[in-house]
Amino acid sequence: MAQQLDQIIEGLLCSDNNRIQLATAELAKAYEDPETLWTLCQIIVSPRDTQVRQLCAVLLNKRIMKLRHWQMVPQQQQEAIKQAIMEALILEKEKAVKNSIAQCVGSVIRHDSSTKDVWLGQVLKFIYERCSLPDAKESELGSSTFATLTDSAPDQFVNHMDSICEMFASVLVNAETRGDLASPTVSNMIVGMSNLMPFVSGHTTAEQTVLKVMPLLIKAVSAFVVKGNADDFSVVFDIFDCMAEYVPKLFNNNIKPLMEFCLTTANNKQIEDAIRIQVVILIGRIVRLKKKDIAKQKLLEPILQVIFEMMCCETDSDEAEELSTDGNCPVTAATQTLDLLALNMSPEKLIPPLLQLLEPALQNADPYRRRAAFLCMAVIAEGCAETICSKYLEIMLNIIKSGIADQAPVVRNAAFFTLGQFSEHLQPEISKFAPQILPVLFDFLHQLVVELKMGQPEPKHLERMFYALETYCENLEDNIVPHLPLLMDRLFETLDNNNSPRLRELALSAVASTATAAKEHMMPYFPRIVTILQAYLVKECAEEANSLRIQAIDTLAAITREVGKENFIPLANDTMAYCLMMLSEGPDDPDFRRSIYNLMGALSKVVNESMANVFPKIMDRVIESVISSEDILPIVQDSAARSLYLEGEENGFDREIDLDNTDDEDDDDELDGFTVENDFVIEKEEAILALKEFATNTGSAFAPYLQSAFENVYKVINHPQDAIRKAAVETICEFVAALHRLGDTDGVRRASEIAMPKFAQIIRKDEERTVVIHLLEVMTDLFKEIKTAAVPSQEISELIFNCIKDVLNAKMACQFNEPSEAGDEEDPEDSEYDEMLIENAGNLFPMFGLAIQPEQFSLYFGRIFNIFTNKLNKAKRNDSADQRAFVYGVLADSFKSLGSCVVTYFDILCPLFIAGATDKDAKARQNCYFGLGELVLFAEEKSFETYPVILQTLSNAISKEPNPSAMDNICGAVARLLVLNHEAVPIAQVLPVFLGHLPLREDTEENDMILKAFRALYMKAQPNIVDFIEQMLAIVIDVLYKKQMPDKESTASAIEFVKEIRQQYPNKFNNVTNSNQDVYAFVNSL
Repeated sequence: MAQQLDQIIEGLLCSDNNRIQLATAELAKAYEDPETLWTLCQIIVSPRDTQVRQLCAVLLNKRIMKLRHWQMVPQQQQEAIKQAIMEALILEKEKAVKNSIAQCVGSVIRHDSSTKDVWLGQVLKFIYERCSLPDAKESELGSSTFATLTDSAPDQFVNHMDSICEMFASVLVNAETRGDLASPTVSNMIVGMSNLMPFVSGHTTAEQTVLKVMPLLIKAVSAFVVKGNADDFSVVFDIFDCMAEYVPKLFNNNIKPLMEFCLTTANNKQIEDAIRIQVVILIGRIVRLKKKDIAKQKLLEPILQVIFEMMCCETDSDEAEELSTDGNCPVTAATQTLDLLALNMSPEKLIPPLLQLLEPALQNADPYRRRAAFLCMAVIAEGCAETICSKYLEIMLNIIKSGIADQAPVVRNAAFFTLGQFSEHLQPEISKFAPQILPVLFDFLHQLVVELKMGQPEPKHLERMFYALETYCENLEDNIVPHLPLLMDRLFETLDNNNSPRLRELALSAVASTATAAKEHMMPYFPRIVTILQAYLVKECAEEANSLRIQAIDTLAAITREVGKENFIPLANDTMAYCLMMLSEGPDDPDFRRSIYNLMGALSKVVNESMANVFPKIMDRVIESVISSEDILPIVQDSAARSLYLEGEENGFDREIDLDNTDDEDDDDELDGFTVENDFVIEKEEAILALKEFATNTGSAFAPYLQSAFENVYKVINHPQDAIRKAAVETICEFVAALHRLGDTDGVRRASEIAMPKFAQIIRKDEERTVVIHLLEVMTDLFKEIKTAAVPSQEISELIFNCIKDVLNAKMACQFNEPSEAGDEEDPEDSEYDEMLIENAGNLFPMFGLAIQPEQFSLYFGRIFNIFTNKLNKAKRNDSADQRAFVYGVLADSFKSLGSCVVTYFDILCPLFIAGATDKDAKARQNCYFGLGELVLFAEEKSFETYPVILQTLSNAISKEPNPSAMDNICGAVARLLVLNHEAVPIAQVLPVFLGHLPLREDTEENDMILKAFRALYMKAQPNIVDFIEQMLAIVIDVLYKKQMPDKESTASAIEFVKEIRQQYPNKFNNVTNSNQDVYAFVNSL
């Protein structure tokens, strides 16, 4: 048998496919002999080649991991195999072989646990005894066995967790006594405990044991820092990551010592960078989990000081590696941790101490300290956007302008990056500074072209300069129009064919961003842009030009979306033909396919239902990209096992040796998670978003594909990449809306019955805040559009309401609301992202109300009202204007959903909104004025007795309100009072003041209600308003001329109102229309 197995193994390890197939068949037959397993055991412990012994261990495990195969082995042979593999595990020196043997031991332990055998007890007894021996070699042997077994079968140790944690504590205590906390035994024990962390939670005694020993664990990890080997340190340090992932409460009462260890280590430049990087990354994770403790224990300032010093490190090159996402240098790791601080800590606590570090650094002669200051401003832009806009924007922009002109390339690079980040995250406020910022960027573009013509090399800040230009221009909207001539001149200069492909690629990307802002204002440049693009939109191109071709496709997509259907339609057929050709015959490259999907999505906006002819040719390929698993690759633990895994995949190896799925067991024990491939991820994301655009733009043409698209996008809703999850939930919402627009009520119900419970699960369980924030936002839009069909049952209604309530109470996974070790005193301020999450849940609440009956919503409103009033009281105590405005806004928006049920709450709400009308914040006042109007409108008769009080409140406000939007909402509130009961309003006193503040200046949504008030007065109080008809007519014409009615219905009503006055009061009509030639022409065009 041994000789026969030797030949089989030799065949399996060769590179000849035919021989491998033959050996596989021979192995399947050999398994019929009961001696085969025993022979494999003998080879494992023999002095054979490492690869041979490891393969035998893998083959043995592949066989015995199936319970039915193990049960077929005679009892006596089972015992012999147990003894043999245990001895092999103890004696084996090669790690790869040892791991494979451990898999065998794990399989046997798993089978024995199902038959109540006691072998695991014997194994543990061996480990306990060995680990407690003073002999270093013996204790290392026991601990090594423990580490290996917990890696291969961690779930089998669950019932022994208490005694294992006691053993762990004992080993650490003994090691400290001996002064040897950095020993292999300690390392192995920590590794074993890391493997068991997913199972510790819920074992109270075990948790308490680990909590008690945490100071000693921190001391042990510190000892490995002193030892200085980054690999050894990484192995033990991983336990803190495992705790953060699975049992964050183990950090309770130990945040300060753990942070002090991390900060001391990260700040010591004598320690290896690899160690410092891991430590600073952990700081970010702890901040995310324990932000309250970080704030209360005053750890934020020391953390900022250490992070900033790391960001000041000199990097190996002048390139922008500090801005990468690899985390492979101290600057990158520190920058990413600062980003987490900004996203999770209150800006009021973060920015002041950070500025104390930045101010001297900006004046420092060391360019790396100046660079660090700009990087700090860049990475806090996202998390602290509102605070920067309200307090620091202008002064920071002036600093950035000086940085762009800095002599040091690394500083210029960082300053451009900062401007790009500000442009991306500080909209719309930053757009107001276009006259100061754009000339600086245009000058750099011109200087670049001049330098290149003189033969100078491209500057190192090139990419960051274009990043700043793109992000700034993209968000300018109409404000870009005055700058278009000079901007396009500069971009056309850089698109010269003599420039490098990379420069032209960046310029094309900037053209796309410009088109996004300028829209139809791009038409004067459209022919020239198309001519340039056509040179790149070819079937075949040189490899170095491929990325330029991809960017040309993306630029054409941006232009297609923005220049207007009538302007692009002449090019639509040729563009579509190119897409179809390249999708079927173009390069097999995920990034290329992504760009084609992007262009096809854009074309659907132009050709609409004509996509019906295209869908049969592309849908299979698009769906294939959506569900493809090419973006997720398995991680295999070692090279030999990986080789075997791949051979098995290619040659049907698993199937041939009877590894079919007859048991509910996992055959992929060599797999250790997955990696995500970026190019395939962005292809998948774009494919999903293309389906969304098809659903939005093509109407009935997409109807035959809706069900398949829904089912396949739903398959990736739990994808490990948050970008895919966000795209999936957004697209599924659009599919439901598309069914609604098609009139498929039953389809909407069925889709909602699937989607809504899944959405509730994501809101509750997803740990990535941005995913939950985005989902709440798209659900709000969905409910607003389709209303009752989105909530087809009471069960779904409860699911959604409980999600909203629990987000408001910070109970979701992404809110990391671990109990604070610092007691129950008042919570510190939330980060802006925490507030955004809560605000999106609050904004969803009234739209959710539109999807259910008012009586049912009233019950929910009663259950959640105290949460809002508590938030309002907290916002008043903390002087948080944004939060006050938020609460008033959500309550005001809820009155429409409550309908007549609002009378139940009228006596509580009316005084609350009257008091809010004197708030010192304009947005809060605005929402209170709106709320008073809505409250009156829906409470009807109940509100009549409070008309005098409300009118007095509005009268006081209108006389001194400085904010245009707030003033518009006062007018909207007065309009609602007039619509409901004009007789309760003193027309002679109110109407002149009311009309004197019209037309509306900013909040033009209220024009609908203004028109309704005019109509109510015109129909019911005509004698009293005859003197005001000309003024009312002029206001309505002005609103129509500026296209400021909120929708088609209100626009039609306004036109009808103008016609009625023309018919009944021709003289007054002529007085208004003849006053201005443009007005006369416009009215006659209606």
